[in-house]
Amino acid sequence: MARRNRKPSQGRRAKAEPEPENQPAQGDLLEKVGPMGDVDRGDEEVIPVVFVSDMADEEAGPAPADPVATTPDPEVDDTLQDLAVDVAEPVEDQRLTTAARTASEGRLQEAVRLYIEILNETPGHSEAQFGLGTLYDDLGRPELAIERFLAASELDPRDAQVRASLGAAYGAVGRFEDADTELQLALDLDPRSLEVRVKEGLLAFRKGLYADAEVGLRGVCKRDPDHSAAHFYRGEALNRLGRVDEAVPVMERVIELQPHNWRAYHTLGMLFDRMHEPERAAEMHRRARELNV
Repeated sequence: MARRNRKPSQGRRAKAEPEPENQPAQGDLLEKVGPMGDVDRGDEEVIPVVFVSDMADEEAGPAPADPVATTPDPEVDDTLQDLAVDVAEPVEDQRLTTAARTASEGRLQEAVRLYIEILNETPGHSEAQFGLGTLYDDLGRPELAIERFLAASELDPRDAQVRASLGAAYGAVGRFEDADTELQLALDLDPRSLEVRVKEGLLAFRKGLYADAEVGLRGVCKRDPDHSAAHFYRGEALNRLGRVDEAVPVMERVIELQPHNWRAYHTLGMLFDRMHEPERAAEMHRRARELNV
């Protein structure tokens, strides 16, 4: 099951960009108010689900036969059935799509609110559990991410990406034995998954194995040029390896994919500082400050 930029029909894709180690978390994270926290929905429009029933008048007796209406038409029946499914589509799915899109644009705090709103109403929604865990991990709160990933894994124990994400989160808190176990399980479940390979690279990065992380993530970037997380952590690995000239275009690609990702601007500012380009560095740091609110 693919999960990058999670959509209701394809999995939990809302992958905003993880931030490097030792960087401060963004915002307040909306942590734990009640079971999942109460969320102000503001002016959100509620879409009603309307069911139309056949209102026959028994006292008036049977209506005259209509030769057109009484002749079954399979194509018409199928069309009406499809329309009924569309009308009754769960509101959570619409919110999940919005949350995934919002996260992919780098508006992580807004996406957190949307996922919490879904889980307040449907705690067993595995897509939302995974999406919220991913955002907590991206925001530098792996301990909260682990809770969400564990909840998602209980709902779907054979989901390879959930296992891989749990392993990467364990790596962020130094539980490397648990991390390796979960990553191996994920690889056994889905050895060809790009998302599992991304988490494998992220775990290598968190272990300080920057060369291994760069090689693995480079392969993902070649296979999927739009994978923002792979580009971000590959750029960070290149930065840690001192390969500044290579890191700059990788981080610039992250900004193309996620124009609201303040961490990518921050890293670019540091890279331009190292290249002795103060004006470009100042511009990147300014953009990072504007976005990190």
